[in-house]
Amino acid sequence: MTYDVVVVGLGGMGSAAAAALARRGQRVLGLDRYRPVHDQGASHGETRIVRKAYFEGSAYVPLLLRAYELWDELGLLTRNGGLFLGAPDSRVLAGSLATAQEWDLPHELLDAAEVHRRFPAFTPPGDTVALLERDAGWVSPEAAVGAQLERAARAGAELHHQEPVDAWEATADGVRVTTARGTYEAGALVLAPGRWAVDLLPEAPVPLRVEERRVHFFPGTAGDFAQERFPVWIWERPDGTVPYGFPDLGSGVKAAVHHSRLRPAAEWPGEDVGELLAPLLRGLGPRPLRTVDCTYTLTPDEHFVLGRHAAHERVLVACGFSGHGFKLTPVLGEALADLAVAGSTPHDLSLFDPCRPLRA
Repeated sequence: MTYDVVVVGLGGMGSAAAAALARRGQRVLGLDRYRPVHDQGASHGETRIVRKAYFEGSAYVPLLLRAYELWDELGLLTRNGGLFLGAPDSRVLAGSLATAQEWDLPHELLDAAEVHRRFPAFTPPGDTVALLERDAGWVSPEAAVGAQLERAARAGAELHHQEPVDAWEATADGVRVTTARGTYEAGALVLAPGRWAVDLLPEAPVPLRVEERRVHFFPGTAGDFAQERFPVWIWERPDGTVPYGFPDLGSGVKAAVHHSRLRPAAEWPGEDVGELLAPLLRGLGPRPLRTVDCTYTLTPDEHFVLGRHAAHERVLVACGFSGHGFKLTPVLGEALADLAVAGSTPHDLSLFDPCRPLRA
């Protein structure tokens, strides 16, 4: 059978693209190497932060505004607020503030004492400043992927799980995708393979690097870490280490290291993360209840790779989300569907150009 579009990878990004394409009447085939809503990539771990005051760059805001609309449509966004903490000149604090001011996003600046007064679980060092964004919150990656797969299937998409892709190639009329079960022809291809992008896109102009990460769930003082009293948070420490975390939703207080100049982020065992967080969260237990592994697929500039393949007009790539892409999956799935169906999108994706020059 010939399809309009084959989507390779049905995690956060691929499931959103498959749903958006199928809902536009496209004949969609989705392929993934694991079972539905698996825990082998980057779309698991119970929660992901959703925020608008984006320290990674104000150019993300238009996409974030649309993502919020789509998360609300799915009914999956919990707004329990977000605290973004650091020294006044830190990237997390200064970058979040600059974006909030540029886009007139509602926010407050709090000193360390005010943070503790409003959110008793937090005890920031005295020179810490925090930006409070009440509209920030979290989504469940498992619920999001499940909802998008259900939408795709309901709209007629054919979804093949536990069928890894061996190879793909451009043809005169579109693309050909090969798996152990067969060969599929389509007019277009969306490659959203997560960490397997390094195998399926070996000559990508923007280099990709896969790094392991570990997420820990800690015991915490009852009540103080409930989501009514404990927002999502990101803290940039003076040593350049950036941990982040979530309230206790029933399985512990989730926390992990996003980046660190001291050592690779994967090399922070739970006890070390507990020690790292002790000055900020004194009611947090020192040892985790459990630890979950995941991966980041990073680009050198930590912006995504999303758009047309450098050499093949009918191939779209979506990868390299560098540990901060999940919140944007609904809108980027929409943009991928625009490109596959109409050839263009109203969303500005220039920041993510697969052929962009990279600074040395």
